[in-house]
Amino acid sequence: MSSTFYDLRQIRADLARFIGDELGYIALLSELPSFPVNPDLDTVANCRARVEQDADIFILVIGGRYGSIDDKTDASVTNLEFLAARRKGIPVYSFVEKSILALLPTWKRNAAADFSAAVDTSRLFEFVEYVRAQERVWTFPFETAQDIIGVLRRQIAYLFHDALRIRLRLSGTELPEYLASLGPRALRIALERPKAWEYRLLLQSWIDQIERRRPQIKEYRSALMLGPAELVPAATALDWIQTRLHELKGVAESANRLIGSPTHEAFGAPGEPGNAEDIVWVAHMLAAVLDGLLTWAKRIRCARLEPPFDAIGAQLALFVDDLVSQFETFPVDALRKLEDGVELASVESPQVIQMTMFFRLSNLEGFQREMESIRRQFSP
Repeated sequence: MSSTFYDLRQIRADLARFIGDELGYIALLSELPSFPVNPDLDTVANCRARVEQDADIFILVIGGRYGSIDDKTDASVTNLEFLAARRKGIPVYSFVEKSILALLPTWKRNAAADFSAAVDTSRLFEFVEYVRAQERVWTFPFETAQDIIGVLRRQIAYLFHDALRIRLRLSGTELPEYLASLGPRALRIALERPKAWEYRLLLQSWIDQIERRRPQIKEYRSALMLGPAELVPAATALDWIQTRLHELKGVAESANRLIGSPTHEAFGAPGEPGNAEDIVWVAHMLAAVLDGLLTWAKRIRCARLEPPFDAIGAQLALFVDDLVSQFETFPVDALRKLEDGVELASVESPQVIQMTMFFRLSNLEGFQREMESIRRQFSP
């Protein structure tokens, strides 16, 4: 890991703990006793040599200090370590303090301005711009060590996923199709099978499926009407509404059915391992249920009902609001609860974890009010 020391000391310590204790990797930080030192080299050469000889992943953290300058090159030690990592071709994950990124456009417009309140030298902005614009390295903003840790946790999972696929190709094999469809974290669960892996795999696969549908969910939340229009005459409106409600009931019943026998069978009998392929299938089918809800709501919103039914479509489309929200939040909350329970069980007594999802329709009152208004218009 490369950064200046005095201004980022605590962040370096937090990242060293994360890399060593949580990931099980060796953190190469010059302040650690484990940092390899060649007594025949000076400080700058030692730092550069560690990148060239020992580093497999390079983490660049840029705060408000440019750092020590190498007399021979007139570049900072951090800058030289970064260049060594780029020449070596190892993965580089770059993090820049959010306040520095916020000032970058101002520096570009007026590089001669005084930025001493934020940085020790404007050369720091030059380095950030070089990393981003010339080397074209993706930079992540951060404020705390936890911001960096959260990104690294995901990015290293992606790296693991890519490395596994390459390894399998080189060995002349391929991942089974159901595993190839998984995101990095779900794939790792399926392969490593930690405690309660069956439940973790279902929930993580479910989360990944929801994330892939984030644009469609946003479209629904924005109440956009981008599908084909459907004219519903007043004479057939009640039948049309009843048919749509019957469709929605079928989607909800499918979700309940999935959570029942198929899920229990995929998890396996008590004391026996589950079936990863079946678990992934359940997650895909739960995502298909969400697809059904979003498609249903889009059809309702795009329909043009003749008066006096013209206002009821907007109320009817909101029936799935709670369902969509539950599909977004339940797997995330359940996985967090599960992982906390597993962690407690490893140091305390066995834990009992209850996770219940209720499929319920929302906006019933608004729909009933609109229906009552329609009935009054039809009354003699």
